[in-house]
Amino acid sequence: MRALLVLAWPLMAGTACAQAISVRLDQATRVRMDQAIRRCLEEDGTPSASVAVVVGGEVSYMGAYGDAALHPKAPALTTTRYQLASISKTFTAEALLLLEADGKLSLTDKVSRWFPDVTGASEISLRELLNHTSGLPDHNAQGYPAGAKSKPTPPDQIIAEWGHHPLLFPPGTQFHYSNLEYQIAGRIAEKVSGTPLFQLMQERIFTPLRMTATIDLDTIPQGSAELATGYVQTALAGLEPAPYEGPGWSFGSGQVVTTAHDVALWDIAFLKGQVLPPQQAAEETTVASLANGTTKPSALGLFVSRDEGVLRYYHTGEAFGFEAVNIIYPNADLAIVVLTNTNVEPTYLKIADELTYLLLPPTEEGAFARNLFAGLQNGRPDLSLFSDDLKQYLTSARLNEYSSSLGALGPPQAFSLDHSQTVDGLTTRDYEVTVAGRRLHMHLLLLPDQKLEDVTVSSAQ
Repeated sequence: MRALLVLAWPLMAGTACAQAISVRLDQATRVRMDQAIRRCLEEDGTPSASVAVVVGGEVSYMGAYGDAALHPKAPALTTTRYQLASISKTFTAEALLLLEADGKLSLTDKVSRWFPDVTGASEISLRELLNHTSGLPDHNAQGYPAGAKSKPTPPDQIIAEWGHHPLLFPPGTQFHYSNLEYQIAGRIAEKVSGTPLFQLMQERIFTPLRMTATIDLDTIPQGSAELATGYVQTALAGLEPAPYEGPGWSFGSGQVVTTAHDVALWDIAFLKGQVLPPQQAAEETTVASLANGTTKPSALGLFVSRDEGVLRYYHTGEAFGFEAVNIIYPNADLAIVVLTNTNVEPTYLKIADELTYLLLPPTEEGAFARNLFAGLQNGRPDLSLFSDDLKQYLTSARLNEYSSSLGALGPPQAFSLDHSQTVDGLTTRDYEVTVAGRRLHMHLLLLPDQKLEDVTVSSAQ
């Protein structure tokens, strides 16, 4: 697993939006979703994707696309399993939260209670392990499995080697994504419960939620047909099956293998508050608070952000030949799961972006930006929204340049807010727009009276 891919999903600040959001999934939207997924796979050359969408407390959309294996060809099915990679951390964190609910540990307990020889163990709390603020380094920095990483290795051996490295910073003072933290967390869950980690998750999470397709990566032999074949690429050569990683290296941090449907079942239970008791459910989504008073978007096995003010929980994952994302919009009762079997291109995020665009209604500010972009495409933006200076600057000739260069691209495929801030009464909003497979950047500057003072559209870098 490449550690920082968990942060590949854009992080956005905004105001909380507690109002319920209505999501419609009609037949026309289903057709557009199906077209978008197929196009993303074709554009990137990604072999397959498995997608599940939860709307209103049920799995409302399921789809499998492409090939789960290329040689010999085997079509992807909705029953095809994929590695979840770092999404597995959600379940490891929940195992510890369930043990806390049992009264067997506390998130304030120090790691030294179980692993006294780990560097800084007497200062690192369980909470800091789970929200990536412990200061421990990552044991998974190597981007390929070779040497020791290609051989079965007990988690305690990995912890003994990597857990003695110096801390990167004092615990609780910074954020650093580390898979080693979840190796340690998984072993703590085993020591406290007396049960192997995957069995604990099976008994407390997967079986109660009827996640019957979910299995343990460390029990799957190399080349097994129990899951899709993951593919990698060397330079610009063709796709090839991903090399084998020895059991133990993804323990606690990336060992769950399952279907998009099973993840969607967990999403439903999460949205209904059926996975954890109320106290632990609140802890699960509480972001990290650093010693200097600032916060980071990392909670316990989940990340928290806001898309134009709309609350979002998510986790991404990347393993050798696999990428995945699980996104939950609690105020919309919406969840999107995308699993793919290559890590050559970020197809999983492209698909998730496009499905979000199709399913999640825009906020007032988002609708303003989308309508403005459409107006620039057709050369007829609503000039009543412009400041006098902008009206003067955007001459007929310039508006014609906007429409001639943007109009032929067609309607957007994704539209998301990257950044927003207000300084000295002036509000800046920066959007990423995907249209005809191209990423564009749209910059808006609004005056205190909300008149548009500036707008630019350029290629995204």
